[in-house]
Amino acid sequence: MNDELAGVRLSVVMPLYNEGPHITSNVEQTLGALRMLGPFEIILVNDGSSDNSGEEIARLAREYPGEVLTLNLPRSGKGEALRRGAQQAQGEFVVFIDADLDLPPEQILFFVAIQRVKKADAVIGSKMHPDSTVDYPFIRRVYSLGYFVLVKMLFGLPVRDTQTGLKLVRRDLLLRALEKTECRGFALDLELLVRLVQLGAVMVEAPVVVQHSMKFGGIGLGTVWAIFRDTWRVWRRVRK
Repeated sequence: MNDELAGVRLSVVMPLYNEGPHITSNVEQTLGALRMLGPFEIILVNDGSSDNSGEEIARLAREYPGEVLTLNLPRSGKGEALRRGAQQAQGEFVVFIDADLDLPPEQILFFVAIQRVKKADAVIGSKMHPDSTVDYPFIRRVYSLGYFVLVKMLFGLPVRDTQTGLKLVRRDLLLRALEKTECRGFALDLELLVRLVQLGAVMVEAPVVVQHSMKFGGIGLGTVWAIFRDTWRVWRRVRK
């Protein structure tokens, strides 16, 4: 084990929806990466899946006791799944990563190293970092650019990408920020970062490798509209 990373206690929150065919291999890949770090827990948050995801994660919890924990919710939205998972976390730092592993979990080691070097409260994955490797369809790139411009105009955050599904945050600050959030869907990422900035969090961006797979239902026009609607609501709330 790398001495520089030893002793870091991590809680990894993985929201999932209808990931039954892939969840076992994805969790085992994540376990392999995390065992290089030291003590950790993976919290699998089942967001009302209609397939066999619930049964699969229950089996994983039995197979890997102490390492894999589960939380089953009625269909509540990804943001609520992240919130509820974070509330169950026990680690010094909490990592958010999507269960579809569009973002390979080996990157968590890199995020921990950045946190140590920068003494950061939060390390935020960014597709717009110049060192990122992103395999995304053209339309997703257009959406991302448009959303970046909107967020920059409305909030002026110190990071360029709020929506990449890999983040590492100090748990005590995370819980304080979450108390001030209301979003249940995708815009929770944005609202969370706004609240962290308001709390004075030291935040740094990190490059990511993204392997696009269109999980979580993809991004259609309905989802785009919902994200922009929720973004406007966040802006109205944080101005109060």
